[in-house]
Amino acid sequence: AIVVLAVGIALSPLDNFRPVGAIAFAALSDLVLLAGLLLLVLVLLGRRLPGEWLFLGAAAALVVVGLVSSAGAEDPGASLNSLLRLVVGALLLPLAFMVWRPSRRVVVGFALAYVLGNIGNLVAAYTVGGASWDGRRIGYSTHPNIMGLCAMLALALLPFLLRVLPRRWSWAVVLMGGACAWGVWISGSRAALMAAVAVAVLFVVIERRVEIALVLFGLAIPAIYVVGQAVTGNGASQNNVLGRLLGGGTAAGSDLDRENLARIALDAFTSHPLLGVGLGDVMAAHNIYLQVAAAVGIIGLAVYLVLLGSVALRAITLPRPWNLLVLPVLGYALIGSLTTILWDRYVWAVLALPFLLCLGDRDEDGESSDEPASESTVPEGTGPAALVADPRRRTAPPLG
Repeated sequence: AIVVLAVGIALSPLDNFRPVGAIAFAALSDLVLLAGLLLLVLVLLGRRLPGEWLFLGAAAALVVVGLVSSAGAEDPGASLNSLLRLVVGALLLPLAFMVWRPSRRVVVGFALAYVLGNIGNLVAAYTVGGASWDGRRIGYSTHPNIMGLCAMLALALLPFLLRVLPRRWSWAVVLMGGACAWGVWISGSRAALMAAVAVAVLFVVIERRVEIALVLFGLAIPAIYVVGQAVTGNGASQNNVLGRLLGGGTAAGSDLDRENLARIALDAFTSHPLLGVGLGDVMAAHNIYLQVAAAVGIIGLAVYLVLLGSVALRAITLPRPWNLLVLPVLGYALIGSLTTILWDRYVWAVLALPFLLCLGDRDEDGESSDEPASESTVPEGTGPAALVADPRRRTAPPLG
């Protein structure tokens, strides 16, 4: 199950990779993750749900509000279908992971798998992958913005990997960071760029190291400008992330579409502010918070905010360096005001990672998981590939 889930997580950024025509109704990553979860059922049978009551209560309340809103929707069938996708895409992995609680090597392996999947998508963008109608590279993603979102989430995982992997692998983490940053660049996603910058700021806040802030901001600002001018030539007229951020390329048309969709969702919300109009057409508003408000009303929005907040709280309360898993959660919360992506597995495969870890219990070596973090959680003799290939080896020092 571990290997199958790792492969599914690695494939999740390639959400349009459907090599078998007979099963083209679903991405390969969906099918692999489903197979992994089915195998995991054999492990989870007989286990009780842990005391993650904030997340569990919010998830249950969101489903109830969704059912009530769907009952009053113009198209109840479509709304219920979207609600089912929300349950499967956003809630199933966290639920399975919080019951599972495997070796901590599995967490590192899954995070590494997601980053490597994004690098694979970057390679596909320059080889077999196609391009969007406006010329933006797309890889095996269904949209350039999805490629940018996944690359941003992978970037947000790198501080965590930099802390838990041995120092001998730091150069590889830096190279992976450069590849993921380039994925954000070529996607042309302005939201992904702004979220990536915000994640860098949040990394500084969590680590409380001013020198990191000076290095990041000192290098990022001129680098974006210089690289942008060198690559684009005429700058703002291009469809890469800098050109679109400056208003060039297809940015104007995209902004107009966003305004129209947001207006439709806002009108739907004001017409049914308490319980919304159901999970239908309003789910395309390019703002997950507005989408939720229009779909399930102010009550559903409050519940969803508690749900998302519980994921962030679960991550930030982990001991160091595992608390760095909060960075992808916060990155998604920030980009949420600029994206439609609410329940897809390429988001929740990352957001579910904190639930794999257990607080306040004892691991297989009898050591408490509340002890201070060591500088490297993975021993020096272990390479990144071994994290997935042999996740149950317990030679690492206790969580620290």
